[in-house]
Amino acid sequence: MIQSVNSREIRSNFRAYLDHVLTTGDRVLIYRHGKEVAALVCREDLNALEAATGRNERLMEHRHREAMERIRVMKGEMR
Repeated sequence: MIQSVNSREIRSNFRAYLDHVLTTGDRVLIYRHGKEVAALVCREDLNALEAATGRNERLMEHRHREAMERIRVMKGEMR
């Protein structure tokens, strides 16, 4: 479940929100001036996000290397 709060509310009751996230695994979406600015998530969710980000970065690097190799091959064929 995702709970939404403004920055003033989270600042005033941070410990309670932290305890809530730790005990339930829920996420807290933090707003400032009506815009989403941050989220409070449990460590398990952060680990999953970091793992997904790492996989995506490795995939992008792999695709970049493949594209560069194709360009090198095409340049060689043009000569």
